[in-house]
Amino acid sequence: MQSQGGLSIQRMCEMATISRASFYRSWENKAPTEAEMALRDAVQRMAVAHRFYGYRRVAVLVQREGYEVGTKKVRRLMKEDNLLAV
Repeated sequence: MQSQGGLSIQRMCEMATISRASFYRSWENKAPTEAEMALRDAVQRMAVAHRFYGYRRVAVLVQREGYEVGTKKVRRLMKEDNLLAV
């Protein structure tokens, strides 16, 4: 994030008359980072290689590859990419 000039995010949102939640929501909806794309790729590879695994098992496999990710994020990524267990 760029230099804020000493202002907190809360104060900047008050000055712009927007809620902090909408600030973070729009900030999160930006283009995915390279790290997130690598994580999504790892989840997709594991889900396709092990079609009968659910999000918990896929999360364990992805964690073994060295990614620090929780089951909730893996579940969300699998749901977004329609990678449901058969």
